[in-house]
Amino acid sequence: MILEEIRLTDFRCFYGETFLRFSEDPQKNVTIIYAENGVGKTTLLNALLWCFYGETTARFEKREEILNYDARKAGRSIASVEVLFEHNDKRYIAKRFANINNNAGREFLVARIDDGSQITLDSPDTFINTVIPRDMASHFLFDGEHAEVFLGENNRGSIKSAVRDILGCSLIETAIEDLQAVSSQFRKQIPSTKATQQIEELNSRHDALTKQIETAKSTIYHLESKREQTDQQIKDIDAKLRNTAAAKELQQSRDRLTGQLSRAQKRQKEYSDEVYKWLGENGRFIVSKRITEETFSFLHEKEHRGRIPSPYNEEFVKDILDAEECICGAKLKPGSAESKKVASLLEKAANQVMRDRVSKVRARLASLKTERAKAPRRLTKAKAQLADANDEFATAEAQLAEISEKLKGINFDDIANRERRRDELRDELREIDQKIGSFRTNISRAERERNQIDSDITELAKQDKQTAIYGRRRNLCESIRGKLELQLVSEEDQARKILRAGIRRILEATTRKVLNLRMSDDYLISLVNADGTALPKSSGENQLLGLAFTAALVEFAKVRENARDYRLLPGTIAPLVLDSPFGQLDEAYRSTTAEFIPKMARQVVLLVSKSQGSEDVLEAMKGHLGAEYVLVRHNTESRGERKQESRYFKGKEFNTAVFDAEFDGTEIVEITGP
Repeated sequence: MILEEIRLTDFRCFYGETFLRFSEDPQKNVTIIYAENGVGKTTLLNALLWCFYGETTARFEKREEILNYDARKAGRSIASVEVLFEHNDKRYIAKRFANINNNAGREFLVARIDDGSQITLDSPDTFINTVIPRDMASHFLFDGEHAEVFLGENNRGSIKSAVRDILGCSLIETAIEDLQAVSSQFRKQIPSTKATQQIEELNSRHDALTKQIETAKSTIYHLESKREQTDQQIKDIDAKLRNTAAAKELQQSRDRLTGQLSRAQKRQKEYSDEVYKWLGENGRFIVSKRITEETFSFLHEKEHRGRIPSPYNEEFVKDILDAEECICGAKLKPGSAESKKVASLLEKAANQVMRDRVSKVRARLASLKTERAKAPRRLTKAKAQLADANDEFATAEAQLAEISEKLKGINFDDIANRERRRDELRDELREIDQKIGSFRTNISRAERERNQIDSDITELAKQDKQTAIYGRRRNLCESIRGKLELQLVSEEDQARKILRAGIRRILEATTRKVLNLRMSDDYLISLVNADGTALPKSSGENQLLGLAFTAALVEFAKVRENARDYRLLPGTIAPLVLDSPFGQLDEAYRSTTAEFIPKMARQVVLLVSKSQGSEDVLEAMKGHLGAEYVLVRHNTESRGERKQESRYFKGKEFNTAVFDAEFDGTEIVEITGP
C-alpha cells in the first residue's frame, strides 16, 4: 500500500474539510508533519486507523466523540475520513462516516478507481484486511511516548502478540481453538457402555476444569491490561517528578536504586533457587548419614562372622544334590541322612543375585558417604551468595524508603501528592502481581489434572469398540492440534531469530555504546554488555529499542509478503506512521536515528513537535523529505497576554496558533518553497 491523500471532515479537532497529500517518491519517501502537543498529531495517526478499521489506539481519549465540537454546534452531524491509496498498481479510495443521528446508511465504503470512475467494492472490510490485516495494522503506527512501556520487563505479552500478529497466526490460532472444541464434542459423545459411567464422571470434571482455566486466563488478561495501565501511571508520575527541579536529584537516585533493587531481586531468586536445587540434589546425602553408618556397621559385623557374604554358594549346593554325589566321591542318595545334611546348607547359601546386591549396596553406601562430604561446601557457597543478595536488597529498599520520605516532605503539595499516589499505585501493582501469580499457579495445577483425565478417558474408551471410535476421532483432533501448536512454536522461534538480527543491525548503526541485544524465548528484551550482564536501559535507549523493534517488525512483514503457507496469513508492505519517535532521545541519538528512519519503510509519515524536529534532525533527513506540513491551531478566543507562536520553514514564517478565529480547531497547512 502507498498512501496518496487523506481528507478529514469535522473529524475530532479538524474543523471543516482539510487534507494533505503524502509523498509517493521512493527516494524522498518521508512526509513530515510539524505540530505541538494537543494540536492533532495523535488524532491524525488515529484518523488512518479509524478510516480503515473503525478503531483507534488504546491511548486515544474519548474515542466515541468523533464529530468536531464546533461542527456539532453549527448543526452538522456527520464526520468523515477519506483515504486515497494505491495497492498492487491499482488506485482505491476508502471512506468512513460517523453520523450522530445514526441514519447515514453504509458507514464504510471502498471503491476502485478506473479511468476516473469509482466502482464500489461489495466487501470493503474483507478487502482492507487483505491489504493490511487488522492484526498487523497497529504495528505500522509507532507511538514514541508509549515505547518505554511497550518494551518494559512486565509487558512481554504485548511483544509476543506483536510477533504473532506479523506472523499472521490468527488462522492457526482459530484452527487450534476449533479443534479443541471438536475434540471436546467427541469426548462428550462417547455412547453409554459399562465403561462410560466413569467416563461421564471424568467428562464432568474435565468440563469444570476447562471452564476454570478459561476463566482464570480471562482474568489474567484483564489483570495484565490493568497492570500495564497502572505501570504507565507510575511512569507518568516518575517523568513529572524527574522534570521537577526540587525532586530531580532524588528521582535520579531512586531510578538508580530501583535498578539496583531489581538486579538484587533477580539474584535473590537465582541463589534461592540454587539452595532449593541443592536440597533436591543433596538432601538425600545428608539424611542418609545415620542409615549409611548403621548399614556399614551391620555389613562389617556379618562379614566378620562369616555371614556376609555367605560361605556357601546356592548354585554349587544344588549341583551336588542333582548329581547325587559329594565332591569327596561319597554317594548322596535322595532322602538319606547325608543328602538331607547337604540340603540344609541351602538355608544359609547365597546365590549370584544376592552377592550382586551386597556389592551394589556397598558401592551405593560409599557414594553416599563421598557426596555427603562434598555437599556442605556447595550449600555454604549458595547460602553466602543468597545472604549477600539479601543484604543488597535490604540496603537498596531502605534507601528507597528514605528517598520516598524525603520526596513526601518537599514543600510542594503537587509533588507530595504525586509521591503519595505513586505509593498507592505501587501497592496496587504488587497486589495485581500476586493475583496473576496465584491464577497462573491454579491454571498449571488444573491443566495437569485435565491432562491426566484426558489420558484416563482414552484408556477407558479402548475397552469398548463403540467408544473406541469416538476415542480415535478425538485423538485425531488432539494430534492435529498438537502439530499446529508445534508449528506455531517453530514459526515463532524463526521469527525471533529474524527480529533479533534486525534489531541488532539497527542498534549497531544508531547506539553510541557497544551493546548486544538479548531477546529471551518469553520475549524479555534487554541490552547486555560484552560479559553478558543485563544493563538498565535509559528512557532514550528504551525508545530507541522500541523504534528498532518496530523497524524489524516492518521488515519482517515485508519479507513475508509473498509467503504461501496456507496456515499463516502473508505479510504486507505498508506505510509506517511514527508519532513522536525522538521524544526521549538526546541530540546525538536523534541525528543518527533520523538518518535511519527513511530506510525503515517504503513510505514514512513522521509527526514531530518543535523540540523533536530540530535542525540536526531535518539536516539528517534533508535528502528524503518529500512533503512537509504544519498543523495550525485556531482559537475563537482573543490572544490576551499569550505570546505569539510561530515557526520558520523554508524562509517563511508560519503562525502555529491563530486567535480571534472563526472556529476552534486544527488546520493542515502545506509548507512550500525552495
